[in-house]
Amino acid sequence: MKKKLRIAIYSRKSKYSDKGDSIGNQIELAKEYIKKNYPENEYEIQTTIFEDEGFSGGNIERPKFKQFLEKEKEKPFDILISYRLDRISRNIADFSSLMNELNKLNTSFVSIKEQFDTTTPMGRAMMYIASVFAQLEREVIAERIRDNMLELAKTGRWLGGDTPLGFDSEKVEIMPMAEENTNSNTIQNKNKKAYKLKVNEEEKQKVQLIFKKYLECKSLAGLEHYLLKNKIYTRKGKEFRKYSLKNILTNPVYSQNDNVISQYFKNRGQNIYAEQDGREKFDGKYGMIAYNKTDNNKKERPLKDWIIAVGLHKGYVTGKEWVQVQELLGKNKDKSYRASANLTNETVFSGILRCKKCGNKMIPKSNRQNKDGTTTYYYVCREKDRTRRINCNSHNIKGNELDDNFIKILKGTFVPNSAVYQELKNMAFNHNPKEDITAEIEILKKEYEKNEKEIKDLAEKVKYIDISVIDIINQELIKAQNKKQELKHKIEILEHSKRENKKMNIKLSKGPKYILNIIDNCFDVLETFDLKAKKDILNLLVESAYGEGDTIEIKLLNSKIVENQKKMFCSQIFSNSSEILNFSTQKTNNNALSSEKGSRCSHDSGAC
Repeated sequence: MKKKLRIAIYSRKSKYSDKGDSIGNQIELAKEYIKKNYPENEYEIQTTIFEDEGFSGGNIERPKFKQFLEKEKEKPFDILISYRLDRISRNIADFSSLMNELNKLNTSFVSIKEQFDTTTPMGRAMMYIASVFAQLEREVIAERIRDNMLELAKTGRWLGGDTPLGFDSEKVEIMPMAEENTNSNTIQNKNKKAYKLKVNEEEKQKVQLIFKKYLECKSLAGLEHYLLKNKIYTRKGKEFRKYSLKNILTNPVYSQNDNVISQYFKNRGQNIYAEQDGREKFDGKYGMIAYNKTDNNKKERPLKDWIIAVGLHKGYVTGKEWVQVQELLGKNKDKSYRASANLTNETVFSGILRCKKCGNKMIPKSNRQNKDGTTTYYYVCREKDRTRRINCNSHNIKGNELDDNFIKILKGTFVPNSAVYQELKNMAFNHNPKEDITAEIEILKKEYEKNEKEIKDLAEKVKYIDISVIDIINQELIKAQNKKQELKHKIEILEHSKRENKKMNIKLSKGPKYILNIIDNCFDVLETFDLKAKKDILNLLVESAYGEGDTIEIKLLNSKIVENQKKMFCSQIFSNSSEILNFSTQKTNNNALSSEKGSRCSHDSGAC
């Protein structure tokens, strides 16, 4: 009897290519290895291929590699095959962790090029030594690339990507540039097209206005409001946001290369690179440029890691103005940090409630501290607050009343023996799964066996029949083979559905049981819970919440519940508890919610 083996083949390449150790070549080599070492007459092989192209080996954040790990945890493979050890990872910590996990799951690892055998202590030791050198090689290459970047910085060229607002890029010349060769892991000099930044006159005026108005408004929020009010938009016609304005204001590309900005960077321990072609004079004729500003995840690096150079383009913000902006940004950052450290804006509905008018989140804002130490707060639309009523003018909601009264209504709705409670009970304990498909799988398997027998019988007949009718027999064989593949495919689909149904049935009962447990044990003392516990319960029970002024619309139950049951369940809640949908303001009702419609939270309409 043939031995069954489940084999995973993993291939990776940093750049898309059809040369050298391409994805296709790696897979073919792995298949040849399997054919040579696990002959078909001895083994029944099930192969699964995982390919990641265009991903670095510096970490394991790769989609197909993650998929392999998920399948490995569900049902471990017998063998993992890779063309080379560094195709898995060049990071020794990641590699070591993976090997430990494979060992626990009894999955062997095969590296075709290095010919490692992980079943022996010596093989495992050699593999770890090789992974150390793989990481060392990666770090050496990274150091070479940084050195190359420093050399490039001296030229002041634009290295590509989206150009900053206020500039276009233009081709200047062909010049040598060092680049990593992923096939040989070496650095090679190649002639590349070179570009420099060119001032975009129309956008230039917009950038100069941003710098000028920030110094007038003295805050990003004020600047954002000014641009919105005056209909000044980004290159793509969108509204400027605070983070995009900050990126513009902190970018040295706009500053002239004068002595003020030179001194600013020197005071912070930054070297400024400049070719000896007049740019080293710092006379304001050129602009500055920063390299290495962001990491691989587009997250901005600290200033000390930037590489600052004098560019080939013209700057149009003076060094004095640029430095003043940086100092003001620094002061405002300190103020906002102190303010956020002293402000708690977490309430029961924060993060859950949205504005009915525009769909944006509603945030709690307090307007006074009471004598008893409590705070009176309102839920305010974030877009209304950000744009100072330009994009949304919805009415605020009294936060204290909403939070207190909704808890009371929940307690009145989710009570033992209520229709809601009974429905939850049915879902938790009497869930009827889909019709069992085991019988259907068995029928298909019998048909599959019958089909296999027919194929064998036809193959036997070929030995004895006349050559004139062999074409007819071949046609019958092809039909039988096609039917066999079709039956096999149907069986695989049904078996997968059976597994998924089993998982779903387990999940479907867990949510309702959890809610029942809360109702039985927590609701009586819900007011005594801390804020986090209340929010956790609300997130479980509330699917969506929209409000504006004196009307709050809340849809109950988490969307994880199956759609047909959720609809049935929700309609029952709403028919029995319609007060959950609409809270109307009534002066005589102490439990009513009202809106703050006056000018309590209005903003001035000044320039900023």
